[in-house]
Amino acid sequence: MADIEQVAKNISLMLPHVKSGPMRLWGQPLGRTGEDAHFLIGCEAIRDCLRLRFTDDEMLAVWNPTEIEINAKRFRIGCATAMRFTYYFWDRPRLPENIFYRDYAIHDGLIVFRTNEIIVPGSGWLPESTIVSFAAVEITD
Repeated sequence: MADIEQVAKNISLMLPHVKSGPMRLWGQPLGRTGEDAHFLIGCEAIRDCLRLRFTDDEMLAVWNPTEIEINAKRFRIGCATAMRFTYYFWDRPRLPENIFYRDYAIHDGLIVFRTNEIIVPGSGWLPESTIVSFAAVEITD
């Protein structure tokens, strides 16, 4: 737990000089290529969870993160036991009914996916190779 708190402090000290760009969660892009850049504006640790705040009221909660490399040149979390990305639907009022989420959790060596998004299939399992092929979180160029 203290390690995650120290990671959060170190990341916070680097702001705003942290890599930004399109984000992938276990290989799945958030938004269209070149369209959706993510800019980190805050970071905190709560027990075993690293909470990353981005512009536009986006939040990524990462439980039990490992292999964390977040700096000016790289934004990567190698693995986590679970993650939740929340955001307000584009161009809608900031009301609870307009909050959307994507949940990921490791279960029996596979990743379970669930969302309330309209344009993404609602739930299921990611491909079996996902957990070994992709980082839990990565901001790409």
